[in-house]
Amino acid sequence: MRVADYIANFLVSKDVKDIFMLTGYGAMYINDAIEISGINYFATRNEASAPMMAEAYARLKGKLGVVCVTAGPGATNALPGLAEAFVDSAPIMIISGQVETEHTTYNSKLPLRTYGTAEINIIPIVKPLTKYAKFLDNPYDVRFVLEKAYHTAMSGRPGPVWIDVPMDIQNSIIEIDKLKSFNSQENQLDIKSNDLDLVLKKINNAKKPLIVAGHGIRQGKAENQFKKFIDKFKIPVLFSRLGQDLLPHSYPYVYGQAGLKGSKYCKKIMNSSDLVLSLGCRLAPQFVGLNFEAFDKAEIIMVDIDKAEIDKLKDFVDFSINSDVQLFLEEINNKSSGMSFPSWDNWINYCDDLKNDNPIVVESQKKNPIDLYYFMKILGELSHKNNVLVTDAGSNYYVGGTVWNFENGQREICSGTNAAMGTTIPLAIGCAVAEPDFQILAVTGDGSLELNIQELKTISHYSYNIKLFVINNGGYVSMKKWQDDVFDGRRIDTSESTGAGTLNLKKIADAFDLDYIKIDDYKNINDQLIELMSNSNPVFVEVVTDNQQRIIEAFRDY
Repeated sequence: MRVADYIANFLVSKDVKDIFMLTGYGAMYINDAIEISGINYFATRNEASAPMMAEAYARLKGKLGVVCVTAGPGATNALPGLAEAFVDSAPIMIISGQVETEHTTYNSKLPLRTYGTAEINIIPIVKPLTKYAKFLDNPYDVRFVLEKAYHTAMSGRPGPVWIDVPMDIQNSIIEIDKLKSFNSQENQLDIKSNDLDLVLKKINNAKKPLIVAGHGIRQGKAENQFKKFIDKFKIPVLFSRLGQDLLPHSYPYVYGQAGLKGSKYCKKIMNSSDLVLSLGCRLAPQFVGLNFEAFDKAEIIMVDIDKAEIDKLKDFVDFSINSDVQLFLEEINNKSSGMSFPSWDNWINYCDDLKNDNPIVVESQKKNPIDLYYFMKILGELSHKNNVLVTDAGSNYYVGGTVWNFENGQREICSGTNAAMGTTIPLAIGCAVAEPDFQILAVTGDGSLELNIQELKTISHYSYNIKLFVINNGGYVSMKKWQDDVFDGRRIDTSESTGAGTLNLKKIADAFDLDYIKIDDYKNINDQLIELMSNSNPVFVEVVTDNQQRIIEAFRDY
C-alpha cells in the first residue's frame, strides 16, 4: 500500500468523513488517496481559511477536523488558521505535502532558507502552534506518527497537530504488518479525596459563591455533569465567552456572559462574590480584568486540565485542581450525594435583581439607524436548535456575546480568544459541513468581510445554508472608537485614506453568485429575518447600522 493510501485509510478508521483542502503538486499523492478513500473533500480558495473551517467542524462535532495543504506557500498560508485552532483549543490535524526528501532543508541539516521548488522547512515554524509536529522521513513510521498525532490532538486540552509528508514518502510502498504502533504513556490526572473535601467545605462556608463556566466543560463533554452540579448546589453561574451556549440564559442561577465586554451587571456580581469556582476557564484578562480586579474580594478555586493555565495565575488563585473538568464534576457530584448545603437565597435574589434591572436592549434602541444590539437580539430570538450563530471580530463579536441567550439549544462558534477579523466566513463553512441540516446564522463586519472574501465563492458553489449578515457601519467602528478614545480622534486606516469600509456590498454578492437582501429599517427586521430564514439558500444580507454604535464597557461604565 502507498503511504498516502495508508494515511487516508487511517482517517477513515477514525471516522473522518470530511476534509478541508486546496489541491497542490506537493500533496498530489495524498490528494489522490483522499479521492480514492471516499472522504468528502471541500476545496477552499485559500489555505488560510481551511484550518478555520476544520476548527469550527471539530468544535461543533466534538471530533477531529482535518486539513490537507501542499508544500511551501500552501503550508505557510495555513498558519493563520492554525493559530486560531491553537488558541481556541480545537483538535485539528493538518497534513502538508512536501518536496522530495533529498530536496528538503530538513534533510540537508543546513541552515538553508529553502532548497527544493516551493519548499520550506515548515515543522520548526509550526511547532509553537501545535501539540505535536512531525516531518515524516521514514515511510515505516507512518502508523506511529498518525496514531500519536491523533491521540495528542484529542487528549488532554485539545489542540492542533501537523504532519509534513515528502512526495517520495507519500508514494512509497509499505508492508502493513511491518508498521510499529504508538502506545500512550499519558498519566491520569487523579483527584485527591481530600481536595474534594476542601472544595466542599469552602462552598459550604461561602456567603456569596459563584461558578465560572468555561470552554473546558464542553471540551470535556461534561455538560450533563455540570447541569447536575448547579441543580444541586444552586450557585450563580457566569459564562466565559466560549462557555455561554452551555445552557439557556433563562435557566435558574445562570447570569450570562461576564468580562470586560460582558453584561451591564456582571462586574457587580463578580466584585460581590466571596468564593469563585472556575471550571475549565483560563480566567483571561478580558474576563477578569487586566489586574484581576473582577475578583478582588473572592477566594479563587480553579479546576483546569492545563497546568500552565493554573501556574500563570499562581499569584491570584488560592486553590487549584489540575484535572479534566468532567472527572472533577463526576467525583464532586458523587461525593456530595446526600449532603445538604446552605441556602443562598439572598445572594440569588441580589443577582436576579441585577439581571432584571439591567437589560442589554431597551426601548430607546428601537431606532434608525439600526442599533446593533437590537438587531442581534432579534436574530438570536428567532434562532432555534438547528441554528449555529457565528461571529468573528469587533462590534458583532462583542454584541453577540451579550445579547444571545441560547434559549432553544442553539450553538455558537466564534473566534473566541482572538476575536479575529475575517474568521466568520470560514467558521460558518466549517459549521455547514459539520451539520448539513443546520442553518448557519453568520455575522461579520464590512471590514472583516474583505479578509476572507474569496470563500464567498465556496459558499455559493456548495450552496451552503448560510445566511451571512454583513454589518455596514461605515467600516472599522471598533477601531475608530479606540483611536478616538486613546488618541484624541487621530485616526489611521480610514475610508478617506485607505478606502476601508467602502465596498459596494450588493456588487460583492452579485460577483459571488449570492442572493442579496438589505436590512436598513428597524421596523422591518423581524419580518425580513423570518422570510430569509424560511429557506435553505445561501444569502448575503447587508445590515445598515449606526456608525456611532456604542459598545458596552462592563468594567468601566457599570
